[in-house]
Amino acid sequence: MAGRYGGGVFRNWKGLTVLGVLPSSVRNPGTARQVQARDVIAVISKAWSGLTAEARAQWADVAAYLTSQWQNYTNEVGTDAVIKVPRGPFGPLTALTAVHGLLQSVGVWGPHLPVVDAPVGMTGPSAPRSLSLSGDTDGLIATVTAPADWGDNATAGNIRVWVKSEDGTFFAQLATYGPAGPFTITALHSSGSGLAIPQTPGWYFFQWDAVNPECHRGTPRAVE
Repeated sequence: MAGRYGGGVFRNWKGLTVLGVLPSSVRNPGTARQVQARDVIAVISKAWSGLTAEARAQWADVAAYLTSQWQNYTNEVGTDAVIKVPRGPFGPLTALTAVHGLLQSVGVWGPHLPVVDAPVGMTGPSAPRSLSLSGDTDGLIATVTAPADWGDNATAGNIRVWVKSEDGTFFAQLATYGPAGPFTITALHSSGSGLAIPQTPGWYFFQWDAVNPECHRGTPRAVE
């Protein structure tokens, strides 16, 4: 049971269905990113209803792999990170949603495209090998060296670099990278606004990960 009832709302709590107070207000600004996320969820939910039992079983296998990544606290992928990703454990439908959300984040899939096949047996890339930082009056410069291994059947992919200032503001830069040599990001901008990172003293936290065409991401690395 779920949904509103009178002045309350049914919800799940520790495996039980409970009736809670309906919030008097909801902070939901409807940003561009939220709209994109809702588009993905709508398309994936519709696609899920049309999948065969065999295809759903394959996404169950992907869910098990994503859950094993999420639970590996010595080589963290999913929790306590600057880069916020879907939290596990994963089921078949949430695995399908998470993979397509990831592919959308690197610009290789959109809600107008068909869903991809389940990447059964595919593995994520290793972490990017190094990140060096420098800064002056022109801003911050990050130089990234790609992963040694992009995962099964992959020779290249995408690297996502995220930056968080100590006041909690997020900045993101996505860079597409091929198989050879390091690359340098010289213009880190806040997501969607085009404003450069403020030239103010303070701590900045960088995290970066790799995403391969087989629909998996690797372990992130961080530096401050």
